[in-house]
Amino acid sequence: MVTRSYELMFIVSPELPEENLEALLNRVQTYLHEAGATVLEFRNWGTRRLAYAIKGFREGRYYLTRFNMSTDAVKDFERRLLLLEGVLRELLILVEDVPASEPEGVMPEFEVAAAEEASEPAAEFPGFAEDMPAEFDEAF
Repeated sequence: MVTRSYELMFIVSPELPEENLEALLNRVQTYLHEAGATVLEFRNWGTRRLAYAIKGFREGRYYLTRFNMSTDAVKDFERRLLLLEGVLRELLILVEDVPASEPEGVMPEFEVAAAEEASEPAAEFPGFAEDMPAEFDEAF
C-alpha cells in the first residue's frame, strides 16, 4: 500500500442551503477519513464565476483540499464524491514532491550561460535592432 499526496478541487452548487452545505463538507471529510487519508489542508475559496455553465449554474463555491492517501483508496473516494448531491465538478490530481532545495545535479555554469544569453538578445541576430523603426520602440 503506497501513500501519495493529492490535491482535490471541487465546486459546489451556489444554491445549496447553508445547512446542506455544511453537511456536504462534513461528508467529504468523513469520506476522506474513511479512506484513511491524512488531511493537510481544507480551504474555502469562496464563490466564483465559472468559465462556462455547469448543470445550469454560472457560479459555484470552490473548495480545495490537500491530503495524503493510499493509492488503493483513491478510485472509491472519487466515485463517492461524484455521487454527492450538490457537487458540480471535481478534479483530483496527484501532487508530485517538490524539492525543498536545488537538486544536486544542477551545475552553476548552466545558470551563468543562460543569464549571458538573456542579456544579449540582439547578438543572435546582428543588425536586427538597427532595422527596427523608431515607432516600434515608442510603442513598447
